[in-house]
Amino acid sequence: MPAKTGASHGVAAFVTLMVGTTLSKFVWDLMPPLGEVSLLVVRALQSTTGASIPVTEEFAGSLVVMVGLSFLWGVVYHFSRHG
Repeated sequence: MPAKTGASHGVAAFVTLMVGTTLSKFVWDLMPPLGEVSLLVVRALQSTTGASIPVTEEFAGSLVVMVGLSFLWGVVYHFSRHG
């Protein structure tokens, strides 16, 4: 059982990373306020934790797409597994 769920989660994480980096520029073209909020969150995380996080529009846009896809994947997985 862990091999099946682990593989599907691994593939989902990889696809989310690839799609997130590819579509990051569209966040700024289609939804600039969402990109600004994401940039604000990245700045807050950097100042709070002191981590070396890149504070760029590309990275913030990638985060928006990756979080959205991860949430969607979790909902689909939950309903396919328990629904």
